[in-house]
Amino acid sequence: MKLLIVDDEENIVAFFSALARGHGQVDIDTAGSGEEALTRVLRKTYDLITLDIHMPGASGLEVIAMLRNMNPHAIISLISGYLPEDISSEVANCADVMLPKPVSVTTFNQLLASAGQISRIIEQIRLLGTAPAALR
Repeated sequence: MKLLIVDDEENIVAFFSALARGHGQVDIDTAGSGEEALTRVLRKTYDLITLDIHMPGASGLEVIAMLRNMNPHAIISLISGYLPEDISSEVANCADVMLPKPVSVTTFNQLLASAGQISRIIEQIRLLGTAPAALR
């Protein structure tokens, strides 16, 4: 599974990275800003993107639609110390999961496990050669 952790807080990045390493073969990349996340997604596709809402520069809210368009099959999880009630429906539709900080170990492990299962299923479909054109 390929994971992109987007957060400007180094302790959060370290925490999520440590939990992900416990899930076996996880290819982990990190980005400290929305702009850096966009650069990473230009070069690589991801199975799971964790995206902090509040960061310096472009926020998670500002880049989520672009990330979704660039990597349409990724599971995108918006994460924030507070989730604004006025998140637009466009932003909400781009996110698969919205998690409040602090994220518990159990919740993050469940997110990783679910993303891993979905990633394996998509890969099996590709290997069978029966994937819809959008997944190839």
